[in-house]
Amino acid sequence: LQIKPLIISPWSAFLVIIHLSGVAEGFYRIRRTGHGDLVGPQECFHRFSGDGADFERTMINWVHRKNTTHYSPIMPSYHSALLKLQVDSLRHGEQVTTSSSSCDSKKVDQISPETPLRERALCKFEYVLNYNPRRIPAALTETRCSCKRPNSKLVGRKIFECEPLKYHIRVLMFDETCERYVEYTELIALACIPVVQANAMADGQEDFIVPISVAPQT
Repeated sequence: LQIKPLIISPWSAFLVIIHLSGVAEGFYRIRRTGHGDLVGPQECFHRFSGDGADFERTMINWVHRKNTTHYSPIMPSYHSALLKLQVDSLRHGEQVTTSSSSCDSKKVDQISPETPLRERALCKFEYVLNYNPRRIPAALTETRCSCKRPNSKLVGRKIFECEPLKYHIRVLMFDETCERYVEYTELIALACIPVVQANAMADGQEDFIVPISVAPQT
């Protein structure tokens, strides 16, 4: 029996080394497929061996499911302020929380860990319903700023204003006949945050924003 030596090119040897080192260091934990998709082999979605169609349908049903107290896949953790909704209340822009304190409310004498976050926030906000019956999920809960700027009793003359912090979320959007759908990106507001006004130098305390001097090079 004659054994022939295995001859590989330097390029092939380089690829083998990269492959082995990549496996050892978790190099292939995330890999790309067509259309720029990222595929994580450790994700259960890609390891699931059941029927794909049933799994997809179950997933869509779970994301789209609504009841009177949990009508959106994105819900605030402070559920005691949420209103129960019925089918006839599913309207775009419908406020789904009881009103928080007014924009000019007095300072809170004592704040505890149990104080609701929206009562401790510098920018007052409400939760509203982003509803579109042609979308999956049809109902999304987002925030809406209640005031243009924080209460002056809390921040003084500091030059803040309130703006929504927005995120993109993937959804499925149907046509008017509800027969075909396409992947769509929805923009929703998940928070209302205090930010420095765009015309910061025109108002407020002069010493609130100061330039940072560059340390001299040695």
